[in-house]
Amino acid sequence: MMNKARTIFSALCFCLLASVALSVAAQSAGYTKLNVKGRVQLEIPSDWTISDAEQRRRVKELSEKVTGVATEHVASLSAQSYPAPSRVFVRVSFIPMEPPLTQADVRQEVLANKPQVLKDLADVWREESPTMWAGMAKYGMKEVGRPSFAVEPIGGQTALIIRYGRTSSANSAETMRVTQYHVPLGAEKALITLSYIEGDPQAIAAHNRLKSSIVIR
Repeated sequence: MMNKARTIFSALCFCLLASVALSVAAQSAGYTKLNVKGRVQLEIPSDWTISDAEQRRRVKELSEKVTGVATEHVASLSAQSYPAPSRVFVRVSFIPMEPPLTQADVRQEVLANKPQVLKDLADVWREESPTMWAGMAKYGMKEVGRPSFAVEPIGGQTALIIRYGRTSSANSAETMRVTQYHVPLGAEKALITLSYIEGDPQAIAAHNRLKSSIVIR
């Protein structure tokens, strides 16, 4: 499973640095249903900001510059609550997987030995994350508490999950809670990253509603 864990958690540096994305102008009130590459559907408030393709490309380049690690993809969706500093953030990426890993593969591994699956994922995270945190430290952000690992359903599929806390880029006294949902879909995985400011009731409510709207095909 360790090799599969490495495949699942590829491009971690890019995942973490995604939080420094810039914003565009806000839209009208209400909710907007988004269909990301025909594979991930979700709803966000229409007054959230959505990063355009140029901004998402710049985040990719920034990640590579800070970490020295080349990334193979640009996020398909990046959105956040408005105005800045953002209290809620969502990002959807599709990352090639080699070798491919299907939902059936994941369920079989989990059924056979879930504790080992979680241990392997935690081992990869502990090995890979120091480089990523070093990159985040350049922006004044540091880890808060200890990460946790889980296997849970989201949007009708099985996800391998990392949860962690970090200081806010806008206010070091605040903690942002971040969850990465790694969803193997064969030759690629969907990586859905949701985050919100800890202790903010409105941010938590918006996060929970967004999560419940997700459908993955």
